[in-house]
Amino acid sequence: MTIGDGHDLKSSRFAGDEVLEACLDKERVLRRGDSGPAVKKIQEALIFLEIPVPGAGANGIFGDETELAVRSYQEARGLKVDGVIGSETIGSLDEEFPGVVEKTPVSSATEPYVSEVPTPLKPRPPVKPPRASPVEPVKAPEVPPVKAPRAPKVGVPPLKIKIPQPPGVPTVEPPIMTTQAVPLEQTPDRVTRPITPPVTRLPHTVDSRGRKFHAAGTWKGDKSSFGAEAGKSIRLEVKNLKSKESNVIIKTNMGEVKESVLLPGKLVDFEFVEIDKEPFIWRFYIETDSKDSLIEWKLYSNWVPGDSDNP
Repeated sequence: MTIGDGHDLKSSRFAGDEVLEACLDKERVLRRGDSGPAVKKIQEALIFLEIPVPGAGANGIFGDETELAVRSYQEARGLKVDGVIGSETIGSLDEEFPGVVEKTPVSSATEPYVSEVPTPLKPRPPVKPPRASPVEPVKAPEVPPVKAPRAPKVGVPPLKIKIPQPPGVPTVEPPIMTTQAVPLEQTPDRVTRPITPPVTRLPHTVDSRGRKFHAAGTWKGDKSSFGAEAGKSIRLEVKNLKSKESNVIIKTNMGEVKESVLLPGKLVDFEFVEIDKEPFIWRFYIETDSKDSLIEWKLYSNWVPGDSDNP
């Protein structure tokens, strides 16, 4: 691994980390069982991208839940789903964050010259100002008002127009015309109404029962699974992204089983409630009737990681 070889991490979150730089250069990978600061940086990046690492959080240990979060990220970005941090996955994560800002060197300022004084200077004793003798207030003399002079009226001189006459015709003086100010006919400006651009409405982040948006992702094929740290009451919203219908069965780690037919482009909600302390680790196991299935899911929960309203 060589930093500065032109094939380095660019983001401020990962740049300079020797382990992650080695992953980018295909010299090693991070997988389940590894630990250390590099694993913690990956966990923090996934949590920032709203892909939770349930239970463990950013503890620097690459466990089962971290592997599940890496797989969810790889599925969402269309990468190879293998649950390890290799060159392709760390390169994709690196592009999610801003690059390193190089600092401009600042020239040192010249220190001001300080004269050497052997002993501190002693200030002179304060001198009391002399008392002023009382003076009676002086009234300002009254100034008579001055009238502004009026400007003399200036008349408009008559305008004489000489019209050339053909030879042999006596010259006739035209009548004297005086200029007259005629108000111009003013046309009111045409007022146009501003064009209001169409407003794109964002999806609701809170459902009808007050549950907040928790996480989202996709799954492919006839079998898949994922986990999430959420509250007692959750709603799993799924959508069929394929052009043909698909049968889906969803099982949880508490033994609940729900089944439905997903029509193309239609949303289906699955409600789950667990009587237990919060937060609760939910695990979902999905089966469909087609290996070509492509399902989009969104999870809403009454408890969301990092929410200030959490008890």
